[in-house]
Amino acid sequence: MKIYDRNEKISERTAVAIGMFDGVHMGHRVLLKEMFSVAKSENLVPVVYTFFSHPIKETKRKYLTLLPERLYLLEKFGVSNVFIAELDEKFMRMTPEEFFGTEIVARMNARAVIVGENFRFGIGRTGNVETLRRLGDKSDILVKAVPLVSVSGVKVSSSAIHLLIEKGEMEKANTLLGYPFFVSGKIVQGKGIGRLLGFPTANVSYNNGYKVLPKKGVYVTYAEVSGKIYKSVTNVGLNPTFEDTKTIKIETHFLDVNTNLYGKEIVLHFLKYIRPEIKFASKTEITNRIKEDTKIAKSYFEQNPVKHNV
Repeated sequence: MKIYDRNEKISERTAVAIGMFDGVHMGHRVLLKEMFSVAKSENLVPVVYTFFSHPIKETKRKYLTLLPERLYLLEKFGVSNVFIAELDEKFMRMTPEEFFGTEIVARMNARAVIVGENFRFGIGRTGNVETLRRLGDKSDILVKAVPLVSVSGVKVSSSAIHLLIEKGEMEKANTLLGYPFFVSGKIVQGKGIGRLLGFPTANVSYNNGYKVLPKKGVYVTYAEVSGKIYKSVTNVGLNPTFEDTKTIKIETHFLDVNTNLYGKEIVLHFLKYIRPEIKFASKTEITNRIKEDTKIAKSYFEQNPVKHNV
């Protein structure tokens, strides 16, 4: 993948898809498909124009995907060229006309622009699709607006998926994403409590930053480590039975596998919510509950074989 930075200009004539692409969900994939189609028919180079951070300055903004994850997904879905805009003060003060002239015409060398129908741009989000079409007509640049996509009667958007994940509704969220939501990070040494209980767990030092996490609770998951897939059951939470902490922890127990993976990079995919996190009264009580959780997870995988598609 070729990644362009703020100091570069593209010499080839391009078809540019503009957006945050947070999650690279089913709606984004339709937009990408249109970009590839236009690029092929007009003999243009397809380029995704995206942003380092979100254009809307929201307090404690959470993302479905951090930038490296977003780039990983874009590449998986066929994107070879990405331009990343950094939203500094000068950038945010651009009028729609300035953005079009500076970014789309001069920097992207665009002959076609593809956006979602709700696309807004320029200072105060004052530009919309009609503004873009007007500016495109003056510069002989094709502008295409892709309608919002609906899946099972639900309009696909990053914000809708965000809410589903926060509520633990992983199956609905994954349907809109088009792949299982994931958290990436590294497996680190924990306190070994799970091993003492007979259920060794891998502690995930996740690359969180501003990434949304599923609500606290236990989930059916699968892990991707060094190219291998491990079925698992995962707890997201504070581990109230044994610890007093305000830091959310992610601990996953691999089903039918006992292996040392400390220090390995992990991508943990969330499939189904099992139950809320509970403070248990005894080790026996928690052991019995974990046995039940693993039984539920194994039953899930018997009915739903892992189809790794990311």
